[in-house]
Amino acid sequence: MKQAVFYHGSIVGELRVILANAKSHADGGRVAYFTTDRVYALACCRSREENFVTMGPRNGIQHYYERFPDQLKVLYEGKEGFLYQPVSSADLKNTRGHTWESPADVPVVLQEHIQNVYEEILREETAGHVVIHRYEEIDPKEQKMHANHIRDTLNDPVFAEYRNFLYRHFAPLWD
Repeated sequence: MKQAVFYHGSIVGELRVILANAKSHADGGRVAYFTTDRVYALACCRSREENFVTMGPRNGIQHYYERFPDQLKVLYEGKEGFLYQPVSSADLKNTRGHTWESPADVPVVLQEHIQNVYEEILREETAGHVVIHRYEEIDPKEQKMHANHIRDTLNDPVFAEYRNFLYRHFAPLWD
């Protein structure tokens, strides 16, 4: 049986530990996140002020949906990222699909330094590991629905850290 490879994507280099400071999707507690999906780990290589991920698995493959023009480029072009692996995966628990959590801080080693996350995601697309749904390919009604949803929920506290980012990219698309 093939050993699972775990990844944690970050824009921060030289990490030695992934802190259990994220909120668990399973129970709300504090956890360190890992994934067995390299493409998803690449998508996590972004700043907290741009915490806008619009991807998920469908039929066993990641699908990335651009919700504003050139979203993928805006978030990742020319930006470096780091993929880390846990020293040990013994304390990681699978919570959903490709997501794994640890309630304790997890020592890590650098697995890969990505010079340009955008180019790496495009390589994953060429390899068939992700389907990218570009903004201009998405039905205009769906585009408008998502833009107006952002408008209508912009003041939700969940968006506090990246509200300015959302406003900058979605305000031109609103009704």
